[in-house]
Amino acid sequence: MPIRMSYFEKFMKGISITLILSLAVFIFSNSVLANKSIPGRMVTRNSGTIHINGRRIMRVRHSGDYSSIDERAEKIYKRLSDLFIHPPSGTINFYVSPESKQVNAYCNQKLLFSVYPSDASLNNSEMLDLALLWLNQIQMEFYRLYDGYEGRVVNKIIGLASWYGPRFSGRATACEETFNPYAFTAAHRTLPIGSILLISNPDNGKRVVVRVNDRGPRSKNREIDLSLAAAKTIGIHQNGVDNVTIEVID
Repeated sequence: MPIRMSYFEKFMKGISITLILSLAVFIFSNSVLANKSIPGRMVTRNSGTIHINGRRIMRVRHSGDYSSIDERAEKIYKRLSDLFIHPPSGTINFYVSPESKQVNAYCNQKLLFSVYPSDASLNNSEMLDLALLWLNQIQMEFYRLYDGYEGRVVNKIIGLASWYGPRFSGRATACEETFNPYAFTAAHRTLPIGSILLISNPDNGKRVVVRVNDRGPRSKNREIDLSLAAAKTIGIHQNGVDNVTIEVID
């Protein structure tokens, strides 16, 4: 003979089920919120190698001005972790600053890393070229432009790119910034100031991220003016003018 539950027992059972469901929803919701708060690009360090989201960004093989390779790599790791966990608000400016004995790389005014002559020698590169390579890889991760970014492309333009460099250093740009040839910036006639662009060189497959902070080019047959830093990164600085693909990122 089936056992009948009293109204009170049914009531208590209903409350128990409701509480369990509520608790499950609470745990799931907080898990989702927690995941949202986790930086989308996780910085990790394995000895002297720095990874972001599992991709190798740089390999430190010399101590530089530090007592050891490990100390230097740890400093870089902590700076990059801070950048990705606490990204700056407002205008974000990635740039390098060449000096006689090193090239420093910054986001806004915060030092991220330095490249020394020994780094360049060990990588068969020049200090400036290596600093630009590493910094561009960082900003590619910062703007999530390695995998699955295609859905964020709001416009694609194919045209000629030229560049402008130290001769214009210190001049005011259209947004009243001071032009820095070693920053990842660009000039375009119509795209909104502050637009983030992914510039690709179809000849070698190299890509660079730039922020529009100026108006130009003056020549009507050219689509965009890149800073020296951006032009060097994708290998068009020697030709002066070359074909590129411009993807406007939302």
